[in-house]
Amino acid sequence: MGYVAVKAGEELIDRAEQLFEKQRLNTTGEVLSLDEIEGQLGRLSAQVMSDSGLYAPRLAALAVKQAQGDTVEASFLLRAYRSTLERWGETDPVDPDEMFAIRRVSPAYKDVPGGQILGPTKDYTQRLLDFDLADESETNKSVNPTDEWDIDEESPETLTNVMDLLRDEGLVHEPDSDYESSPTDTTRESVTHPASRDTILQELARGETGAVTALGYSALRGYGQVHPTLAEVKVGRLPVTIDHPYTGDSVTVTEVEVSESEAVVPVYAKRDDPQFAFGYGLTFGRNERKAISMTILDASIQLDGEDEPAEDPEFVLDTIDGMDSFGFIEHLKLPHYVTFQSILDRIRGIRDRKGLKNGSESGRPDADSSEVNADD
Repeated sequence: MGYVAVKAGEELIDRAEQLFEKQRLNTTGEVLSLDEIEGQLGRLSAQVMSDSGLYAPRLAALAVKQAQGDTVEASFLLRAYRSTLERWGETDPVDPDEMFAIRRVSPAYKDVPGGQILGPTKDYTQRLLDFDLADESETNKSVNPTDEWDIDEESPETLTNVMDLLRDEGLVHEPDSDYESSPTDTTRESVTHPASRDTILQELARGETGAVTALGYSALRGYGQVHPTLAEVKVGRLPVTIDHPYTGDSVTVTEVEVSESEAVVPVYAKRDDPQFAFGYGLTFGRNERKAISMTILDASIQLDGEDEPAEDPEFVLDTIDGMDSFGFIEHLKLPHYVTFQSILDRIRGIRDRKGLKNGSESGRPDADSSEVNADD
């Protein structure tokens, strides 16, 4: 049976793309603007920025629109665009304690210094469909609930780090890793194993939200030894600073919204000096679920186990990247005529040697018939 070369006509591909665009616009409503996506679907754009490793809210909204809400494809688009950009320089390392927090909750301490800041959230309400949103009008945008609030105090600009309270008591076991003055940039260098902690944290930060959450959840479900207590979860804005090219002074050029999580885990191995190990997570935008899952995986990977998936750094890092999984899964839609024909011939040969029935003899359609020819 001869090989028939696959010829996908350019015209057919163009028409398929046109149908895809028509599907996006095939609605009776108004076309979504980037302002609407960026403003009203901010959590979606935040996930795309986090998974792609590029903080660009406007471009993330564009990617979401182009991908019709497919977050992985949108992240792919944004990461591909990032690869075309000229590298102008590097920002200064930032201290998370400089964060201007709009939300900080500490499940570990009730009376945490600075207080609990719930911020904008529906965490503590019932998850029920709000049918009023179906008929929401423009007038609702002008309603500001804070106008009726009696607010006496202003929120502090910086908050005491909860982990520092434990560190001051000598209760925190720092990770066994060397301080990296020039950390690896995983956007420019391939990850090799064993991976350093700065590499692991970078890859976890860029991991696909669903994959990071699933593997973190596996540890909580018993496929691991880590069940942490969250020291705190914060959402806020961090300054981005660079060294001025002429004066050399550090200059703040913008701010980025981030989600940060820190968690503690008892270190049972050190019975002579019991301490807490900790996991750390920080992502672009508001994506608390991913930041918390990142802390679980960071703490799990430090155990460097081989029996549980979440504790194997090579397994975790090779699995969570959305671009890798996106490409490998999607490639299955491409023609596999030759490889499938080879497998088919091999199975038919085995069945012939064993005297098993093939094709119409078994009462099923004959695979040699022209209708199911794998080369077609």
